[in-house]
Amino acid sequence: MENQPEDKKLNIAVLGSTYPRSEDDGQVPWLRESVNRMAARGHRVTVLAPSYAGLRSHEIDGVPVKRFRYAPARWETLTHEHGAPSKVRSPFYKLLAAPYILCGCVAVCAWAWRERFDVIHVHWPFPHGLMTWLPARLFGIRVVANCHGAELALARKSAPICRVLAALLKSADGLLCNSSHTQAEIRKICGREAGISPYGVTIPVEADDESERRQSPGKEEEVPLLLFCGRLIQRKGLDVLIRAFPELLRRRRVRMVITGEGDRKAEWEELAREMGVDDAIEFAGFVSTERLAELYRECAVYVHPAIYDDNGDTEGLGVVLVEALRNRKPVVASAVGGIVDVIVHEETGLLVPEKDEAALVEAITRILDDSKLARRLGETGGRHVRREFDWDRIITGIETLYQECRGQGRASACKAESLLAPLMPGT
Repeated sequence: MENQPEDKKLNIAVLGSTYPRSEDDGQVPWLRESVNRMAARGHRVTVLAPSYAGLRSHEIDGVPVKRFRYAPARWETLTHEHGAPSKVRSPFYKLLAAPYILCGCVAVCAWAWRERFDVIHVHWPFPHGLMTWLPARLFGIRVVANCHGAELALARKSAPICRVLAALLKSADGLLCNSSHTQAEIRKICGREAGISPYGVTIPVEADDESERRQSPGKEEEVPLLLFCGRLIQRKGLDVLIRAFPELLRRRRVRMVITGEGDRKAEWEELAREMGVDDAIEFAGFVSTERLAELYRECAVYVHPAIYDDNGDTEGLGVVLVEALRNRKPVVASAVGGIVDVIVHEETGLLVPEKDEAALVEAITRILDDSKLARRLGETGGRHVRREFDWDRIITGIETLYQECRGQGRASACKAESLLAPLMPGT
């Protein structure tokens, strides 16, 4: 890995809908890690984000987080928790969108005037790209737009949003995205090529020699642990797995831990009771980083049955898959979205068609019944993640794009975007 580019240190703003509200908040850990690593390279980094329930500006990890207000405190719940894409179906939250965008535009312009940022890195460019339009033109600030998939799902459902997003992406000085799936969606919308910038691991990972000792066969009476981590929202597809569980239990004694919260949690807990598998499935809610690391180490298989939801949205990448592989665990996942950038079938895990209960059962059982296969998938997956999802490599690519955009403007942005393409498997 080469050292960071030897250019001047930058004044960087990172703008998005969600950022941890306190030191122990587990929201968007990959974004927090990216911000901290960029700041550690000597750049001045400021996070710009909406308030949540009246939350005022503060610091996280020594990085200033500037919060803009957009409604009375009790109404400021459009972002965080379940996230805006799953809330905008509500008429109430749709009404909040207008003051959210307007207040964000005013706040970002005011901060940009005071702070004179060199670059604003915009996550989820719709609607946040609207907030950078005026500062970019008034103060010459370069804008890097970073898509993660949610904004593209909104664009697929609305022609006006699609046109606005296309204009924002075309006007950006640099484009980034989290996977080849998202990259292809961007290409369809605006005709530009985006650099692929994935995420690395955000939890503690034990040394490989210790991990190898954990891979050794356990006692016969131990019940294998299956694990899922993430927001409990429709596109995670956990209802498919729960419906498959009775057949899985007929074949093998297993138990499952599901971490995270979301708007489908109560529904899926009830489904587990209806299917008679609630004794074998634990809904653990949000867990600490330390506990999450323990669960990765303890599990026999990580299962990620993602689907395309009713809005056509699916997994943009799946950082939990990266974390599972870094812990040398075999993975069973659906072959949708950006998952295929992480899981190479029969090499780093097993891919199954979405919404296919029988295929899920077969893949999980196959791994549990074949310790050599489980070990091979885990070891190959661990090497794959260490090579392709290395944080130093990722941050160097982003930093290079910042420097190129700031130094020479839009003309060099496409060149800089191509520097991130080697980050992805098979490129």
